[in-house]
Order: sequence, then structure tokens, then C-alpha cells
Amino acid sequence: MFSFTRKQEIFDVSGIKIGGQPGEYPTVLIAGLFFIVEPDFNKAKKNLKTMFDVSKKTGNPAIPDFFIRKEEYIDRILDFIQKTLPKNQPFSIDIIEPQIKTKMLKKLDEKKLLSRTIYNSIHIGITDEEKKALKRYTPDTAIIVAFNPKDGSPDGKIEVLENGAHMTDKGLLDIAKEVGIKKILIDTAALAPGENSGAAIAAIPVIKEEYGLPVGCAIHNVVEKSKWLSKHGIQAKKIVDIASNINIPLFGGDYIIFGPIENTEYVFPTIAWQDILISEYTENYFGIKPIKNHPRRKLI
Repeated sequence: MFSFTRKQEIFDVSGIKIGGQPGEYPTVLIAGLFFIVEPDFNKAKKNLKTMFDVSKKTGNPAIPDFFIRKEEYIDRILDFIQKTLPKNQPFSIDIIEPQIKTKMLKKLDEKKLLSRTIYNSIHIGITDEEKKALKRYTPDTAIIVAFNPKDGSPDGKIEVLENGAHMTDKGLLDIAKEVGIKKILIDTAALAPGENSGAAIAAIPVIKEEYGLPVGCAIHNVVEKSKWLSKHGIQAKKIVDIASNINIPLFGGDYIIFGPIENTEYVFPTIAWQDILISEYTENYFGIKPIKNHPRRKLI
């Protein structure tokens, strides 16, 4: 368990606080809604209600992450967000294709949703068109993925933040600031098993100490890509998937992209319990007091 010497930023993302010293704020949990094929909005609405209900019980803030792959879904998904999410509730938009990203940014601006949007994400594949779109339609918050294909170690992740590992014209942090992002969240880029996947966890305290920015990752991706776990059945894989998330707050992380929203009822109590243990230690040893809505205040 950690306490950092560098001042830790605490960002208010549309009412949700992310950052700070371990044990101070509850871990923010980001759940994936995977709209790869025809969106099932009835199922999504039900899952969102469950997530927000569990979030109120544990004290861990909840943010939905809308994973979009087809341009034709954009308008319907944004309409769903406006009609279904609580007022001012932040959400993440997760898109891979740069052309769809730029069109989505324009739509978010038209619907006045940029202040609630977490842009997921800025990485070494950013295009000039994407930079231009971000400058014109700028969300307050963005996730920077510290993926370095040359070096998956914590040092390699720092390198891509600092200078783009010489694959971009400047470091990803400078790119984010140049386009106008005010609140930067670092994702330590969890890779497949055998590709130095553990470095995503080891890099959390390194980056927190270096920059004082909120840090997290999607350790779920490591489990999802494990062929070995797949051989042991769905239940075993699910248990490992849920349990793997405890590493992020244990190493000082501020948020978790935990995978499918369907895992909400398992992930939230697991991380709330981990937050309680961390808070007990950090208050007793470092004097870090948890906020009023922290799981330790609500559940103990």
C-alpha cells in the first residue's frame, strides 16, 4: 500500500472525483457496454440501473463506457445516453476507428455532452484529423493509453507519455494538453499474457509518483486474452476476472475499467472491500482520511 510524495491531482469529472492519495477517495469503476452489433437498449437500461443501485450501496462511483464500432449507431446511442443516464452523469466513449471518433466528437458537441464525456482514448495511433477534431470539439476529460509497442515495461510507458517513444511528434501528455484536454487520466495499457502484462500494475505507482495524475487500467483485458484460463471453464475465468481488479487499488490506482457491465454485482463489492482494507491501513499509517461517501464510511 502506498502514499505518494508528489501532490496528487483530484479531478471532478461531472460530479465524480477521481485521483488523490490511496485511501482518500473510493475507486471509480468503469463498466463496458459493448455495442458491437445491434444495440439492445432494454438490456442496457436494466444493467445501468443495477450498476447505479450497487454504486449507491458501496460508495464506489460508477461510469458507463460505451464501446461503439459502427457509425450508424452513434445517434441512437447518444439519444439513449441523454434519455437514460442521470442528469450530469459522466460517461466514457470508447471507439477505435479514427473517422468514427471525429464524427462522434462533432455529435457530442451538437448535443452539448462534451463536458460529461471521457474520451477513450488518446494513444500513439492518434491521427492529424483526430487532433484537429479534438481541438475543435474538446471534451474536458480524456484517457491516455500508455501503450508502447517497443517496450512494455513501466519505463516504456513513461517514454510514450514523455516523447511518444519517437513514434509521434511529441509525447502523449503534450498532445493531450495541446488539443485542450484539462483532465487527463492515464491508462497503463494491460497487454495479453506473456507480453509483460504485469507491467500494467507495476506502472501504476510509478506514474502516480512521477506525474500526480489519476491512473488506472483494464486488467480485465489480460484475463480475457488468456487461453489457459479459457480451458478451465467460464466460471473459473469469471472469478479470476473479478479478482484481478483488486490489484489496481492495491497498487495505488484510482479507477478500473473492469469489462462487461454484467459483472457489476461481483466487481463493486469486491473493490469496495479492497478500498476498506486500504483505507484502514493508510489512515492509521499515513493519516489519510477517507471522504464521507467512501465504502469504509458507508459499510463499516
